[in-house]
Amino acid sequence: MLLKLIRNLAVGETLAHPVRRKGRRGMLLAAGTVLDLGTLERLARMGVRQAWIERAGTEGVEEFLPVALETTRDDLADRAGESIRDIASTRNPAVAVDAMKTAVNDLVETAQNSSRTARLVTEVAGGDDESTRHAVSVCHLSLLLGLLLRDHVASERPRLSRIRATDLAPLALSGLLHDIGRIRVPCEENLETPDAATEATHCLDARTILTRSVPPAVVAAAMQHHRRFDGTGFPTPERRQSASRNDLHVFSRIVAVADHFDRRRSLHPEESRIESLAWMTDPTRRGWFDPAVLAALPVAVPALPPGTSIRLSTGREAVVLRPNEDHPLGPLVREIRPGRTGAEIDLATDPRVHATHQDGRPLPPPTALPEVLSDPRLHAA
Repeated sequence: MLLKLIRNLAVGETLAHPVRRKGRRGMLLAAGTVLDLGTLERLARMGVRQAWIERAGTEGVEEFLPVALETTRDDLADRAGESIRDIASTRNPAVAVDAMKTAVNDLVETAQNSSRTARLVTEVAGGDDESTRHAVSVCHLSLLLGLLLRDHVASERPRLSRIRATDLAPLALSGLLHDIGRIRVPCEENLETPDAATEATHCLDARTILTRSVPPAVVAAAMQHHRRFDGTGFPTPERRQSASRNDLHVFSRIVAVADHFDRRRSLHPEESRIESLAWMTDPTRRGWFDPAVLAALPVAVPALPPGTSIRLSTGREAVVLRPNEDHPLGPLVREIRPGRTGAEIDLATDPRVHATHQDGRPLPPPTALPEVLSDPRLHAA
């Protein structure tokens, strides 16, 4: 099966996997549905970003997909909205928080059981509840980053045993509840030039809402996710000497990266993943994010995820099978050869072949990409 953007779907193609809007109870279309023009227009209006399509020559992609993890994530999206709103609107959010802790624990357990494939492949579908979509997306991505950064997280929490320091349930809960203040009092977010009063207020509101109901690390993440690694950002620390990276909880640094990446994807849906990752890692934003967390982002969010259609420099079409953690644009791929099995090519090791297009769009030349995204062979010297 092939993962295609909604804008690239064609009338007559057949769904290889169900399309869900908000979890299992929000099923839109079943596997085997043949797409018509009305259905394509409906999917676009509802904020569905991509779909799995049957395609000869792509058999076996399923082996590289985090199916159970993304199903559990979508189940969380199905039920999180009401609980999140209850947490934001009540003076005693403990009951709703406990319900979310149970759901988050399910997500964490599934992620740990599928760590080999635990990467962001599909993204949470949109719709009329952007706050819930964003909360679940940040929860999911924070968890994926945490899985990759266990050693970093442990080193940043030296007073705790390694088991407690690397318990990822509080981190995932931090991602889910990081914008609880914004949900109580809705406000716009500007990634480039944030408004000091707006950002500070919703972070301080989060502290008020959460303090008695969640662990201190979760409160810290909600309070600090708009503080930058270099000490700037909002809210301004109450003590001037605290305006440094040492004052930022490691959970807040992880959530900050997940939050900014998902906001960028939402505000610029026309961007490819490569373009969104390039924005996050651009040198002009140096100082915004913890470098260790930022370096893990292209691993957690593969620029060319499994199931993606790419065109090779040979002119042939191929499907991505397995991302390469050390070479974001050098995954293992298989040529799509109707009627027979195509050759598998490791783009990280074969100097004769490289990807030129993704989903029908040209890929940026390596020289136009930040080092974290480009071919490491270009920087070997």
